[in-house]
Amino acid sequence: MSKHTYLNFKQAVALIKAVGHKRTVVLMGENGIGKTSVFWALASDPHFDNYIKVPPIDCTQLSDGSVWGPDIDRERGVYCEYPNERLGLSKTNHKGIAGARPILGMFDEIAKVPQYIKNMIAPIQYERRAGILEMPEGSVWLAGTNLSIEGLGDSLPANLRSKMIVVHMRKPNASEWINEFAIPRGLHPTVIACVEENPMVMDSFIDYLPGGKYHGRDIEKDNPHIFNPQIVQDAYASPRTLHAASDVMYASDEIDSDTLDHALAGTVGASFASVLSSYIRFGKQLPSLSTILSSPLTAPLPTNKIAQQVQVFQFITRAETRDDAAAFVQYVKRMQPEMQSLFCRRVADSERVNIFKTVTEFGLMLADNRIFYRA
Repeated sequence: MSKHTYLNFKQAVALIKAVGHKRTVVLMGENGIGKTSVFWALASDPHFDNYIKVPPIDCTQLSDGSVWGPDIDRERGVYCEYPNERLGLSKTNHKGIAGARPILGMFDEIAKVPQYIKNMIAPIQYERRAGILEMPEGSVWLAGTNLSIEGLGDSLPANLRSKMIVVHMRKPNASEWINEFAIPRGLHPTVIACVEENPMVMDSFIDYLPGGKYHGRDIEKDNPHIFNPQIVQDAYASPRTLHAASDVMYASDEIDSDTLDHALAGTVGASFASVLSSYIRFGKQLPSLSTILSSPLTAPLPTNKIAQQVQVFQFITRAETRDDAAAFVQYVKRMQPEMQSLFCRRVADSERVNIFKTVTEFGLMLADNRIFYRA
C-alpha cells in the first residue's frame, strides 16, 4: 500500500467523530505515531463533553473477567453477565436509563491478542454491549494496532475486519508534528528545533517499500534514525520517543552530561541522539528567558543558526501573556531574516497565534514575510 492511501491524524479524528457511534474504526499504523493520541483528541473535543471517557485499554493486558463477570440471581435461579466497571457501564448507566451518558473508549493493541480476547470484546465493538447491558445511544469505541509488516504479531482475521472500519494511519510529517503536537504540548524547544532542521526523522520505513517515495534506497544507510523492521534496534526516533526525549531534556539540569547522553540514546537511538547533542550544546549558551523578557532589545543574541532555532521554539512554547509575546517579537526582530520567517510561520500555523496576534509588531513581521495566520 502506498503512503498516500494512509490517513493523517486529523483525518482519523474526523472519521471517528463522524461514524464512530455506528461502527468501530480500527487505526492501523506503525508504532509510536500517535494512534492512541487520537482518543485523547476526541476526549478533549467539546462534542464529547457529556461522554464518560474510558482511558485506552491495552488488550494485551486483558484476561477472564476483564470485560464481564457472572452474578447469580438466586431468586430467579439464573446468573447474569455484568460488565467490568472500567467500561463505564452499570445498572445506572446503560441504554434505556433516563439520563444515561454515552461512552467514549478505545481498545489498543487489538490485533496482538489471542482469539478468545478478541471474542470477549467483540460485542462491545460490534453491538456496543458488554454482558447483558447495552451502551447508551451515541457511544463510540475505536481501536488501534500496528501494521502486520512491522513484525510485531498483529493479525486481524477477514471476518473480524469486515465487521469494522479498518483504516491505515500514517506517521506525521515534521510540520504536522511540530504544529499539531509538539508546540501545543510544550515539548522541549531543543527537540522541536532539531526536528525542524532534520525533517527526515519523520519519514517512515513505509517510504522505502515498493511504491514509496524512497523505493530502491537503503533505509539503513539513508535514514538510520527511524524505525526499521528489517534490523534489530535498541531505540529509534518516532513521535512517541521524541516526546520521551523532551521529558529527558526537561530533567537535564538534574543529571550529568554522560547520563543525559545515555538516556537520550536509549530513547531515540544513538544515531539521532548524536544529532540532538549539537542542539543541546548550543542551547546551553542561550541567555535566560528572564533576561530576554526584561531586556529584549539588549539581551545577548547568539549568532549561531542552531542556537537561534532553539530560541524560536523556546519563545513559541513559553509565551504565556501578551507581554511575553511582545518581548519575544522584539528580540526575534534582531535575528537573521531566515529565523524571523521560521518564527512567523510556526506561530501562524499553531494555536499559539492567539497570544501573538494582538502584538502589532508581530502583525508587521507577518506582513513583511508574506505570512497569514488562520482566523
